[in-house]
Amino acid sequence: MRVKNSEIRKSLPCGVSETVNMFLTYKKAGGLSERTITDYANMLRHFFKLYPGGMDTPRQSCLEYLTRYENPYSYNQRIAYLKCFWDWCISEDLIPGEKHPLAGLKKRKVQGRIVQLEEREVARLLKQPDLTRYTGIRDHALMCLQIDTGIRPNEALQLVPDDFKADKQEITVRAVTAKTRQARTLPISAPTAKEILTLLQVRPKEWGNVNIFCSENGSPFSVSAWSKRVVDYSKSAGLERLTSYSLRHTAALLLLRRGGNAFTVQRMLGHADMQMTRHYINLTCEDMRRNHSQAGVINALLLEEKGNNAPKMQRIRIIKK
Repeated sequence: MRVKNSEIRKSLPCGVSETVNMFLTYKKAGGLSERTITDYANMLRHFFKLYPGGMDTPRQSCLEYLTRYENPYSYNQRIAYLKCFWDWCISEDLIPGEKHPLAGLKKRKVQGRIVQLEEREVARLLKQPDLTRYTGIRDHALMCLQIDTGIRPNEALQLVPDDFKADKQEITVRAVTAKTRQARTLPISAPTAKEILTLLQVRPKEWGNVNIFCSENGSPFSVSAWSKRVVDYSKSAGLERLTSYSLRHTAALLLLRRGGNAFTVQRMLGHADMQMTRHYINLTCEDMRRNHSQAGVINALLLEEKGNNAPKMQRIRIIKK
């Protein structure tokens, strides 16, 4: 939802709203997406609503504000947004003092959780959508696309028919919709292309170039609504709680397990560098160690040797000359 300047003026103290609007205009000129601009606006509006004098006492206000968040994800998001805002304020000479309001504060370490599913579990999940209904056809096609490519949910939900090339079996994530602001073309399998074609064929022709994965009336389909449906499907399949991002994790792990190389995974998932991709590689290494331990080849051989009345070890006698 787009935040209008008038809404910010109503919710912020006089003087502060102008500063926030100048900052948002600066970020927008830098090419940030509308969704990110909205996130900045909502966070700053909340901050200055709690601390109207935050521009005069930025250090104290930030310290008090950040103590409200124990969850690492919430804390890190707010410290990142505040840092960008105060960096800009300092460059514009808008706050007093030479010390940065966030000096000495660092992001908290997040214990990431990557959902690991077996292929048989993924197959069970794909059987849950009702293919006699539009929503079921849409959900099944979207699941196939995410598992096939690892595309981010928000990127998938902003695809339009022109981004889909059935003859080449590929989709294009435009720069304007990509999280990294870098366009990329993703190959898709024949079954996924068929599912998307089926979805486009059951849609009313008058919808034209509206998003491929939209609601029943052609309006945008949100990430939160999609995640809720994935949660429901995972429950029906008797699996652990999954979200739309779980499908992205699954795509990366399945590709690596089937021999895909790390650079392919990095490019398909749109990682800016190899750091995030390494998390998935480490998990597949754990798979290898676990499977190796379960197989226990050398253990079995040694036990078999002992079972065949192998000669006992004898003490070596050393003859001194």
